[in-house]
Amino acid sequence: MSRRAGNPLLDAATTLVGMTQRNALRNSERQFSAGEEVRLGTRLDAAARFSLLASHPGHTEAVQVELQLAPLLRDGSSGTYVSAATVALPAEGGRVELCICGEEIGIDPADEALVDLPAVCFAKALVTPSTPAGMNVGLTATMAG
Repeated sequence: MSRRAGNPLLDAATTLVGMTQRNALRNSERQFSAGEEVRLGTRLDAAARFSLLASHPGHTEAVQVELQLAPLLRDGSSGTYVSAATVALPAEGGRVELCICGEEIGIDPADEALVDLPAVCFAKALVTPSTPAGMNVGLTATMAG
């Protein structure tokens, strides 16, 4: 089965860490914390390309953001998280954007028999050593499939 079967674009903007605003789908603001599991409406392994965006206004030390992704198992639960990308931001703050090809996302071998491709729709961002105030980490579409 082709991984490209499905919507080739990621939702316009998906927050993994930081504050989201009230919008048509969400009636209230919401704060997402580092390490929180987020279920996406789009299968990332069906996306041609998408971007990991990370920014913060400044912190006492440099921070590292690791994007971890997991597939949706047939039973409706999330599979094993695997590292998809890691970016670093200096203590002074700033913004980093990293493009990722959906077809290059790996699935843990133990999960391969338990999924129907495309399957990767869970994401979380781990921030080390600590999450700066005002930090935002998200995913966004960069190119149609």
